[in-house]
Amino acid sequence: MPRASGPWAALAGLSVILFALAAAEAYAQSQVLSLNWPSQRDPNTVITEIEMTEAQIIITLQLRNKSSNTYRIFVCPPGDPRSFYIQEKATGRRHHLSGSRGLAVYPDRTSVRPGQTITWKLFFTRIPLASFSLIEGEAGKRGGNPFFWWDFLNIDLAKLAKNFKSADRPPPRPDHIFNQPSAPAAKSATKPAPSLKFIDNPPASKQQAAP
Repeated sequence: MPRASGPWAALAGLSVILFALAAAEAYAQSQVLSLNWPSQRDPNTVITEIEMTEAQIIITLQLRNKSSNTYRIFVCPPGDPRSFYIQEKATGRRHHLSGSRGLAVYPDRTSVRPGQTITWKLFFTRIPLASFSLIEGEAGKRGGNPFFWWDFLNIDLAKLAKNFKSADRPPPRPDHIFNQPSAPAAKSATKPAPSLKFIDNPPASKQQAAP
């Protein structure tokens, strides 16, 4: 088969380089950890995966509705007292949610029917390989039924590091990307709605209703 020469050969070589660069951009190297880490307050909600990229940590959550009620759940943006954050155990430093995918953002809600399983992702800036907790906001510490708040405590990435596996994945693109607030949000006199906002027909012991 005849080979291109002169400027045509240079153009062909440039095309190969551009294709390789596009492929490298489309798939980035990630370190992925599969696990089954339940929420302290709701064992039916678990962390199923932690993905570390050069700039982010992406946490995949899964909720399995084993009840006979429909759950209505959402994620809150930064600045809301119910928003997710990561807290480093050693320093107490917090890393606030920067984006999410797969779940409605308040005030919208995602319905989870009885027997249904739903998975969503939370995006944060990358943290050190150390012990941390994933906590859903301060509101859960201010009273009310604790079942309405998720928290995943003492996940030690240093001990789990050997279980990470390399994976080529497309760069993560959150459905919802939040701007970090420049100052803490002002406290509202209105009591925040439950975050796990969730039961259409709650029993008498769970009468906290979302607006």
